[in-house]
Amino acid sequence: MTRRRLSRIFLIGAAATLVAAALVALAAVLGGDFSDTDGRILGTLAAVLFAGSTVIAGLALVERGGNLLGWSAVAVAIPSFSALLYSIWSFVFDGEDDAWRWGWLGILALVAALMAVTARLLARTQLVVRLAAVAGVLGALAGVVSAAAIWTDDPGDTFGRMIAVLWILAGLAYLLVPVLQRFTATAASTADRVLATLDDVELVATRSGSGLAFDLAPGERLTLRRRSRG
Repeated sequence: MTRRRLSRIFLIGAAATLVAAALVALAAVLGGDFSDTDGRILGTLAAVLFAGSTVIAGLALVERGGNLLGWSAVAVAIPSFSALLYSIWSFVFDGEDDAWRWGWLGILALVAALMAVTARLLARTQLVVRLAAVAGVLGALAGVVSAAAIWTDDPGDTFGRMIAVLWILAGLAYLLVPVLQRFTATAASTADRVLATLDDVELVATRSGSGLAFDLAPGERLTLRRRSRG
């Protein structure tokens, strides 16, 4: 299944999920009562979108050759979605339980996986690929430390500062990926590119003012060919 087909299926599913969420919200508003069940349904739909985005991004990366990271994201998305569902439907609003911890664990895992995969998808050049890897590692570390703090009764201020620093660095690296990729792509596009050669004649794509500009009709292509001498 191609990435375009996967994206189309996901977009259709995302649209259907948003419509369902809107219908649930409208029913709650018009009925005058937003119950716990309505909130859980909306939370479930949000979890579907979140986990589905991670799965689609992972499969898209697999299609581009990033098998390890792509399949890892898919593998992480499944138990994370299960943890979210458990938290949403088991959470007790009046009382003490650990359901909220499982919910945050699922969210953190999905955020870290989605950051790593989308950063790698955006990266094209070698330098930006390395930066994407740094963003993925920092996101994973931030997620692990945050999860440890959640499951600790009294993490303390030091734990909180460490979590904040890791998420700030991970967010910085992640946001720099598309910026640097755009910058390097723009720099590379200013150079001349040889599209084809015929003996000592070259067809060159250039952004300088010394070239010729052609307006091609839809479906037309430039072709190099020898003139018949007959």
